[in-house]
Amino acid sequence: MKPGYNDQPTRNRWPWAVDTDLDRARRITMMYRGRLNLAAPEACAEADDLMRMYGETWMLDKLDIVDPDAELTTAQAAELVRVPPRRIRDWACLDHPEKPGEPLLPRFKMRGRERTYLAAAVLAAAAAVRRHAARRHLPT
Repeated sequence: MKPGYNDQPTRNRWPWAVDTDLDRARRITMMYRGRLNLAAPEACAEADDLMRMYGETWMLDKLDIVDPDAELTTAQAAELVRVPPRRIRDWACLDHPEKPGEPLLPRFKMRGRERTYLAAAVLAAAAAVRRHAARRHLPT
């Protein structure tokens, strides 16, 4: 028994309840990166260059503006919501967890031999999966 162990302050709840472990790690990393960029921009640029050499660019500043009507291939859709392409294909075969009888991710058109999806539908499917997982406390 440790005296005072039960008197420790409780940890605040994570403010973004539907975040996956990866989302949490990325938010934390981006907070530290932002602080480093303010305190030592040269060191931040050096770290960015090193990570870019290793092929990691997700943390670099880029616009997150997505045209909701954009037609995305499976690979592009997967990159948009940071899931494997297989998961996009799986979502296209599942019923919507909140709207029974409707597809989770409606297929849009074909581009050559590739299936396409509307960006807005991809983002909505990812949000629905996260909400559903948060209600069930399951990983996405």
